[in-house]
This record gives sequence, C-alpha cells and structure tokens, in this order.
Amino acid sequence: MSSTRKFAITGAAIASVAALAIGGSVAASADDGDGKQRGKDGKGGGALTSLVEDGTLTESDVDAIREAMQATHEGDKEARQAERAAAKAEILADLVANGTLTQAQADAISAAEKGGMRDLIANGTIDREDAQAVKSAMRAGSAADREARQAERAAERDAVLDALVADGTLSQAQADAVDAAIATKQAQKQSQKQERKGKGERGMHGEGKKGKWGQR
Repeated sequence: MSSTRKFAITGAAIASVAALAIGGSVAASADDGDGKQRGKDGKGGGALTSLVEDGTLTESDVDAIREAMQATHEGDKEARQAERAAAKAEILADLVANGTLTQAQADAISAAEKGGMRDLIANGTIDREDAQAVKSAMRAGSAADREARQAERAAERDAVLDALVADGTLSQAQADAVDAAIATKQAQKQSQKQERKGKGERGMHGEGKKGKWGQR
C-alpha cells in the first residue's frame, strides 16, 4: 500500500473516530470542490454557480456533473467503508501497542456508534484522558491526509469530467473551466480557514482584544 493511499485511508478513519469522540464520506460534489454544497438549493456561492452565471455552463450541465460525481462516489461506497474500518482498527491497535489503551477499551471504541465516546466515559470504560488521547491520535498527520484526500478527489473529478467530454455532455473547454473554478474555490476556502485560525490564535493570546485576555 502506498504512503499516499495509507494517508487517505487513515483520514477517513480520523473522520469516523473523531465523530465518536465529539458526538458528531463524502460525495465529490462539484459545487464548491470539497463535497459540501452551500445554500438551500446547494448552489449558494459554489464554483459551478459562477460558471452558470457567466454562461460557461447551463443548469443541465451542472446537473449532469453532479449526478456523474454522485454516481462515482456511490460506486466506491462499500470499498470506502471497508477502508475506514481497516484504518480505524490500525489506529486503535497502535494505541494498544503503546499502552495508551487496553485491548478491551479499543474493542469498545471500535464497536461504539457516533457519540459513543461519551457513553464509554459515563460507564467507566474509558476516562477523559483516554478519550483525549484517541482524539489526538486521530488528528495526527491531518495535514498530510488532507493533501492526499484532495489529490484523490481531484483525480476522481478529472475522471468524471473526462467521461463527460467523451460522451459529448461537456466540451473540453467547459471541463477545463470546471476544473479551474473548483481549484480556485478550494484555494479560497483554504485561505479563509487559515485566516480564521490565525485570528483564533491571536485572540487566545489576547492580541487586539480587551478584557480578561486582552489589553486593559
């Protein structure tokens, strides 16, 4: 198994186990490039919306792209679920091996449903330190995983767009415009995320704020 593929699979497990930890996948939607649609109709601010507005695509083109990407995602669903389960088991096995968890605790976490970490803490199977250790392990290497998942989504998207060009649904120019628009949208989202993160860190250190944590 390649390191890139392993990172991607581990990321899926991170999402799965993190959901257990905090009480809380994805179709490669073309609307904003990361599988999340905006607005009540799923179009608000999306990458494809701008292409409809400037006349590059029609609404029927957008529907065809979304349907093709959803079909691709659904076709891989069982394989993705199996990969998530395998990666989750690997992460928990590492925590058992290094003494963070017992095998019984790892088995309980593995069997828990979403939000199950709280139940495991409540019934004494694990404590809050154990839960935090699991969450930290899931988050480790998240940057590398994010890059790997983005690369996989881009490859999947390219395959879908190539097929739509081949069958005459889109022209090559339209496919290129879709690819570029999604890449731009993703870059904007990443920039906004980093900006929010920076503001949060400055706030924690009291920069530019008044009161208990800021300047008086």
